[in-house]
Amino acid sequence: MRPAPAPRGGDAASARIVRALLPCLTFAFVWTASAEAQVPRDLTVEESVRMGLEHNARLRAARADVDAAQASRRQVDAARLPALRSQASYSRLSGNIPGVEFTLPGTDSVFTFQSVQLDRLQTELSFELPLLTQVRLAHESRAAGHDAAAAELGLEQERSDVAFEIRRAYWTLRRALELRATVEAALAGVEGHLAVVRERVDQGAALMRDLLAAQTRRSEVLLEQVEADNAVRVGELELNRLIGLPLDAPLRPVTEAGPAPAEGTRQAPSGLVGSAMPDDRPRIAALNQQVLGLRQRLGASGAARIPELDFYARYLFAKPNPYFFMEQDRFRATWELGLSARWAIWEGGRAGARDREARARLEAAEARLQETSEQLAVETARLRLEVRRAADAVDVADQNVRTAEESFRVVSRQFAEGVALSADVLDAEEALRRARANRATALADQAIAEAAVLNAMGRVW
Repeated sequence: MRPAPAPRGGDAASARIVRALLPCLTFAFVWTASAEAQVPRDLTVEESVRMGLEHNARLRAARADVDAAQASRRQVDAARLPALRSQASYSRLSGNIPGVEFTLPGTDSVFTFQSVQLDRLQTELSFELPLLTQVRLAHESRAAGHDAAAAELGLEQERSDVAFEIRRAYWTLRRALELRATVEAALAGVEGHLAVVRERVDQGAALMRDLLAAQTRRSEVLLEQVEADNAVRVGELELNRLIGLPLDAPLRPVTEAGPAPAEGTRQAPSGLVGSAMPDDRPRIAALNQQVLGLRQRLGASGAARIPELDFYARYLFAKPNPYFFMEQDRFRATWELGLSARWAIWEGGRAGARDREARARLEAAEARLQETSEQLAVETARLRLEVRRAADAVDVADQNVRTAEESFRVVSRQFAEGVALSADVLDAEEALRRARANRATALADQAIAEAAVLNAMGRVW
């Protein structure tokens, strides 16, 4: 017997690479299997919205904006209150500073009239109260209050927007799962029909073209299955991102899409349309608060022309006290009261430019408010039509599914009896698959349309 040839250098290297990669491949296989073995989490749409509202980063940013606006308002309000300040200081002077000395006429004697105190300590307590500036500060305080209210309304609208995104992702995933289930059921039916056609071809009771047509249809359904699986994965990624779960976590939406509204409620499906005027919606209310705030800022700009008058009081305890020139080495206490007035007589046109800027910002905000109100009115009408259209589409899709199921049942029975062609069965199967897919799409569209109406009203629930 001829001995086996020794492995060549390339084969030996390949063997070493395979042995080195074997643990990695084993780990990848085990990890993939464990990931596929994860049990999907049952999730309702209400639970999804609650989870998303708790974890959404945009809402955290909006809440921070509200806190900042409220802090700004408190800062402006604090400027209207009396201010009490204190300070203390200690300093040491260099020893080469001469004191106040003089020489008597006719003598060489030098007398020190006042020595320099090298250690200097000072404590001060002051009190200030704005008087005439209260008019301008009152306008600024009200403007800051409107800004804070606008920020809170913006947070409310942001919550509604996030809730709508979650609902849309939820129903998109639900539609993808139902489409995948439809494709899987169709694939099982096509494979069963393919087996029957193959058997008949072997028996000489069917043509080869029937077998090829069935195989082609199976390939088409397999391609749809790949697309359906990808749509499910993309839907899970988006929903997991919005509700704060791991991106690869499998989900199973369990909330059923609502039935079509009754005929008498088509004008206002689910009671969501027409129950609030546009001014009650957070987006419009926030813009209205911004307009009110800019009006107050315009008033503050005009009040800035009024002279400013402040009352102040000061208590000083120091060594040396500057008011006691002859007693540099003793602590002395003094107090003072007074009024401080400031009046900008001419600023080179700055005040007029400030007024024009405030008035222009106010006009722009009023224009935005009007435009947004008109857009929301049109959007509400469009959404009303969309909900009605979606409800009608669900009705038609239900009828199509019932018709397609009956047609497939009849054609299948006729094919079994030998009075229908294989192509007829394939056509009936495709019609049934499309009808079920259209119904799943119509149900999801109806749920998303109603969620859009809720969002247009600025509501979460």
